[in-house]
Amino acid sequence: MMNRINIGFFLISIGLLVFLSSCQMGRSNYMSEEQRKELEAAYDSLQANYKMLLTNYEAETDTLPPELQSLYSQMQKMHRDMDVSHRQMMAGNRGRRMQGDNMMAEGMGMHMQGHMTGEWYSQMMGMHDQMARMHQRMGQQNMARMNRRLSDEYGTMRKMVPGLDEPSETPFNEEGDPALLNGKNLYSQNCASCHGSNAKGVSGVFPPLVDSEWVTGDKSIPIRILLHGLQGDIDVQGQTYQGIMPSFKARLSAAEIASILNYLRTRNQGDFSKITQDDVVRVSKDYSNRTRPWTASELQPTIEE
Repeated sequence: MMNRINIGFFLISIGLLVFLSSCQMGRSNYMSEEQRKELEAAYDSLQANYKMLLTNYEAETDTLPPELQSLYSQMQKMHRDMDVSHRQMMAGNRGRRMQGDNMMAEGMGMHMQGHMTGEWYSQMMGMHDQMARMHQRMGQQNMARMNRRLSDEYGTMRKMVPGLDEPSETPFNEEGDPALLNGKNLYSQNCASCHGSNAKGVSGVFPPLVDSEWVTGDKSIPIRILLHGLQGDIDVQGQTYQGIMPSFKARLSAAEIASILNYLRTRNQGDFSKITQDDVVRVSKDYSNRTRPWTASELQPTIEE
């Protein structure tokens, strides 16, 4: 009788430990109250500086060259989309108390939402950095300084999001089929703001994606760029581009990544093999521990093979 009681107590103890462990795992992806307040304060400061930037642009819109006017318009759209992602992340961290499996699921969901918002921060960093470069070349020091400050603030906020240095999974649907998706629409929604509606880029700012070996070369190259991002100098069509391209791993499924890349490959001259969802999943698994953007020098050997 005593042995049964001891065994029962032992099993209950093990179950309690597993439960507490799962709770800690669920909570580990949450921000502390202090972290949340720091990020909200940083975001309030960024919003105030963003409004000041808009006021300056509104006063000078007529004097901006067409390319910069287009980027200014795209920057506003990106800011709105980023704001939605940011607010969803903050809402998920505000006053949530879950239990058991629900808390585990919530924790994993917040981890993914944090990665999505971090990707948006990186994308906004890149946009404001490039706009600062354009204003610098035009001799508009104040506008360059304001854009650079916003880029720096996004970088600071990105460092505040917990878990971004931890690998994330690529959304995967076993029934996903890139051929059933509209790659052109997905490109317009996710890529056109920087690389243009025609995928020909912005000269000296964002590289073209047509007639580019970075898109048409070995399948793993464009897949890795979309999964993890790209930073630093890159040569395309004899011109050097510098900047930050964010990861899209948390925002796009494996099938969506394949669909976008297949659309771009068909825009190039030549007969290039289709990229499948399985190709994206395989590359994602091969580099599952990757948490930082690629550099051109890391990818170049594969292009030359």
